[in-house]
This record gives sequence, structure tokens and C-alpha cells, in this order.
Amino acid sequence: MQKSFEEQYFVSGDNDASFKIFIHEHSSPLHWHKYLEILYILEGKVRVGIGGRETVVNPGTLIFINAKEEHFTDFINHEKHKILCIQFDPDFLYTIKGIDHEIKYISSLLNHKVRYPVYMDARRERELLEILNELLREVEEKKNGYELVVKADFYKLIVWYYRVAEKFWKEEQDERIKYLGNDENRLKMVFQYVNENYMYFITTADVADYVFLSYPYFCKMFKKHMKITFMEYLNKVRMAQAKKLLVYTDFNISDIAAKTGYRDQNYFSRLFKGMFGITPSEYRKKEAERGGEDGT
Repeated sequence: MQKSFEEQYFVSGDNDASFKIFIHEHSSPLHWHKYLEILYILEGKVRVGIGGRETVVNPGTLIFINAKEEHFTDFINHEKHKILCIQFDPDFLYTIKGIDHEIKYISSLLNHKVRYPVYMDARRERELLEILNELLREVEEKKNGYELVVKADFYKLIVWYYRVAEKFWKEEQDERIKYLGNDENRLKMVFQYVNENYMYFITTADVADYVFLSYPYFCKMFKKHMKITFMEYLNKVRMAQAKKLLVYTDFNISDIAAKTGYRDQNYFSRLFKGMFGITPSEYRKKEAERGGEDGT
């Protein structure tokens, strides 16, 4: 008789460099990595933080952690817990040429172009559990050709999440339509969207679509109420976060640029200096010296 998903407490001892599957039973400090990660809570309540937001989850919860998202896990009241961790490099799923459907589905998730539920009760998701069971069985048994089956299962996982994301997006969209009755509410939604997504690639057109306005009308509406363009506002939010990271962390300038939504470090530095009259490095040094003076 086949073991239930929760009973398959195995650790793959020979993980491929492109993916890792293992059981985790200890707290995990705040970190990030290039892998996509799926966590399935097997035992115990677990406190989970992703992107600065924390929640407590129960056994049966499935958690989707995107590439380069900061996250941690912690047990509660010293309670024993077990977490199945599945990590895989998104590059593992791309062919050399990166055909259109791979870009559509995989890149959409990686670049947050589709919104998806981070936490789900997976115990009722039969299709998902079948995929995970096959994945675990293939990695454990390692029969001839298992690598191809594993890759196929990762594709299935991406498709499953993409379909869930579509449903999630539709339900969220319906709620937004009910709420967005005037410019004040639209602006509140814009501010919330920026606060949650400033670290990702955002265009004015993306946000106009989010609040169901045409691009020209949104630009006009935003400038009328805020006296600046949307991109100017976005840069102000990002730069405020960048200043905090420069003062309170030891991340290098390149990492800070990436964490605040800028792909090009040089562009980030030029923009920072244009706003504050000082480079990011000079600002960090100045604040460190001022802190030292305050402490004496």
C-alpha cells in the first residue's frame, strides 16, 4: 500500500545541482536564494516570514516562495515540526532558446506578473498532491529516466500554480472592481500595490491596468492628485527604502539596487545622487559617522 504524502519522510541523499528535496526540522534564519522554493508543513505549527510579512501556518499548508524573496521559518513554543522543502533552479526548466510558452508561464511567476496565493491548504488539492507524490517517488527510487520525469513534474507544478494564480487573480479582480468607485480609492490601491511590489519591475501601464484605467487617464488622474508622475512617486518610495537599507544593513550597493527594484546599479546610483546630491556610498559613510558621533 502506497504511503500517504505526509508519511514519506525521506531525504534525497543525492540531490541534483538543479534541485534539492529534503526534510527540515529546525528554524531557518532570514535568507534568500536564487531557487524557487515550495514548503509543505508536515508536522507542527510554524511561524513563516516572507518579504517582511509573518504568519503562523498549520500542517497541510503549502507555501510558495519565489526566487530571491527574503524569508525565514521558526517553530513555536519549542514544538516539534517537520517541513518538506523542495527547491529548484528556474533555469532548470528553460530550454536553450527559451520558447514562448516557457516565458509566458515561468517568467510570469518569477517576475510577479501574475498574483498567486503564497499560502494554501493543500490537503484538498488532489492534483497537486499527485504531482508531489510522483516527484518524491521518482527522486527516491531513481529509476532509469527519473531525471526527465522530475523535470516534467516541475513543469506540472508551475502550470498548477499558474492556473491557481489565474483563479486567484480573477477573485481579487472582482473584489477590486467592487471597491474602486472613485479616485481616492484608486489611489489607496495604488499606494498599497507600490508598497507591496516596489522591489519588482513595475511600469505605469501595469498599475493603470491594476486599477482598471486607461494609461492616459491614469497618468492624468495621478498627476492631478499627487502633483508628480507615477514613476516619480515610485522612485521616491524606492529611494526611501534604499536609504533605510544603506543605514541599517550591510548589503552592498548592487544588492540594495536590486532589492529596491533597480536592475542597473549605475542607474540606481545616478538617480540616488540626483535626488539627494550624494552617492549611496557617501550617504552610508556619512550616516555611519553621524551615528558614531551621536554615540560618544
